[in-house]
Amino acid sequence: MLKTTTVGSYPRKNKPKDTLRKPSVSNEEAFEMIDWAVQDQCDLGLDFITDGEAYRENMYWFYQLRIDGVNCEEKKYKQFTLGGSTENVDLSKAHPLVNEKGGFGIECAVVNGEIKNQKWDLATKWKRAQNAAKGNVIVKQTITGPHMLSRFSVNENKELYKDDKALAYAYASCIKNEISELENAGCERIQLDEPVLTEAPHECEWAADVINNITEAFPNIHFSLHICGGNAHRKRGYFGKYNDMLDGLKKLKIHELHLEHCTLHYNMLDVFEQYKFNGILSFGVVDQRTDEIESVELIHNRIKPVFEKFGKDRIILSSECGFGHVPIEITRKKLLRLVEAAKKY
Repeated sequence: MLKTTTVGSYPRKNKPKDTLRKPSVSNEEAFEMIDWAVQDQCDLGLDFITDGEAYRENMYWFYQLRIDGVNCEEKKYKQFTLGGSTENVDLSKAHPLVNEKGGFGIECAVVNGEIKNQKWDLATKWKRAQNAAKGNVIVKQTITGPHMLSRFSVNENKELYKDDKALAYAYASCIKNEISELENAGCERIQLDEPVLTEAPHECEWAADVINNITEAFPNIHFSLHICGGNAHRKRGYFGKYNDMLDGLKKLKIHELHLEHCTLHYNMLDVFEQYKFNGILSFGVVDQRTDEIESVELIHNRIKPVFEKFGKDRIILSSECGFGHVPIEITRKKLLRLVEAAKKY
């Protein structure tokens, strides 16, 4: 049987208003969300799961709210221009913030002090999730990567952090502190999430240096890197191609790449014509951005070219991205079909 996983976010049992920034929750509420999400994923038959991430306000805000040196009260507008081509892209399927040229703007937290003293408490959350898991199911801890945290910040402390790269290293230092706590708690698998690399593929080379700074510090941890095109409100926000990141990808020191596959406007496998990756490839064969439930045959057709290139022992089946904005019944049906396809391949 092929192995299966989820990317990270999972629907909440009690669904709040579908906003980019969910309300904050208490520790007790967070543990209830974790227990429920873990049980649900285990019941579906997945091999590698997450804690569901339901306690996060969103994937970057959660970290910025709980760290010194970042002002989340007086946010400032930041404009982004697309770093990749929108050729053959249907922008009507993009996030509402994306304009006709592929650019967008959002309000970001302001860095005005020294980034330190993270208060994310991921080790406690991971321990809760792994204790709730059944059988041989493994919980991987997802962490938003340093590039995204840097990119979605307005840097007003140029004396300390001269550019986005320096800012990313500061976030990376806190991430390493957190991973140390996770490792001490027994966590062996970490997934770093870097969707904004597809918004800024020209930054992938220095971003790889920052990511390696994290991974090289923990030789006993299995690291995966998830790079997607964004998924807010089940809409893609960024369109840079993996091929555009080639120089950075070649520098990466990770065990597993987690990429989109089935909904891209180009062939994901093209990048491996020039990039000799020797690790494990997790890839999307079901699309969380639609309600349509894929057939086993369709999923098998999506698996085939990757299987032929990487082989059984070097692939893991997944969705394109997380299910945080997807109705729970749609989520369950898609993941059940994913597991069924893995068993029958």
